[in-house]
Amino acid sequence: MNPLNTPAYNLFYHLNALNGLLFTLDGQLTSFDKLYRDSISEASFDISRIFSVSTLAIRDLTEWPESGVAIYHYTPGGFSTKGEEYLKLIKVFLARESAWTVSQAYETFETFLKDVSAISILENQGLVDANHVKKFEVNKRSKNLTKTDFAFWREYIEYSYKNNKELLKFIRIICPDISKGEKKNNRAIDLTEWFAVVGEVRNSATHSDFIIRAHKMKYWSQKQGDILNKYFSGIYENQEYKLNITIKDAAFCLELFSEYAFQIYKFLSISRGYDWNILQKEKG
Repeated sequence: MNPLNTPAYNLFYHLNALNGLLFTLDGQLTSFDKLYRDSISEASFDISRIFSVSTLAIRDLTEWPESGVAIYHYTPGGFSTKGEEYLKLIKVFLARESAWTVSQAYETFETFLKDVSAISILENQGLVDANHVKKFEVNKRSKNLTKTDFAFWREYIEYSYKNNKELLKFIRIICPDISKGEKKNNRAIDLTEWFAVVGEVRNSATHSDFIIRAHKMKYWSQKQGDILNKYFSGIYENQEYKLNITIKDAAFCLELFSEYAFQIYKFLSISRGYDWNILQKEKG
C-alpha cells in the first residue's frame, strides 16, 4: 500500500469540502438576491427603506455595578447599510468567502507538503543529514517520540524548514522529477511563480485586510505580476493591490492546488515504486 495515500486523500477531501461550501454559498446568496429583488418589485416597496444596523456592545471588565447586573456600553464605529447598498453586500460576502477559501486551500496544501515529507523520511531516513537529526533530538518538544514514529519526523519537518519555499526545495532534492511539472505543464503556468503569488494572497486575506502591500510586490518578477492580475481579481490603489477575488478565481485556485499536490504525490510515489493512480478516470 502507498503510505502517501493518506495525506493525498486528506488534501482532496478538504479541498472538495471547500469547493462545495463555496458553490453552495454562491447559489444560496444569488437566489436570495433574485428572490428579494422580485419581492420588492412585486410589492412596489421602496428599496431605500431596507436597512441593517449593528454595533458591538461590551462590558468594562473592571466595572462592578451595585445592582449586580452587567452593564453594556456601545463601541465607536457602528455598522450600517441600507437600500441598494444592503443588497450589494452579497458581492462583498462572496469576495471575502472566496479569499478565505484561497487561504484555507493554501494551508491545506502546506499540511500536505509537511505530511508527505515526513512520511518520505520515515520510509527512508537516509534522505536527511544524521548530524542535523541529532541536533533536532536535543531540541525536540516531544521527548518520548522515536525515529519510528511519523510524529517524530513531522516535528522534524517543522523544526528544519521554516517556510514552504524551503520545504519545496527539500522535496525537489529528494525527488528531482517533481520539477518537471512545475515549470512545464498543460496549464502553461509556472507553479513556482504561482505559489509565490498565492502565498501573498493568503497572507493578505489573513493578516492585511485583503490588501497586498507595495513592499510585498517590490521584487516580484513580471511573470508574478501577470499571475496576480490574471488569476486573482482586484484593483491597484496607491501601488497596493486590493483583492476582490471571485468565485471563479477561488475555484481555479482549488484546482491548481489539487493538481500541484497530485504531481508531488505522483512523482514521490514513482520514485519509491508505489502505485500512484488514484484519480478516477472516465471509462469507455
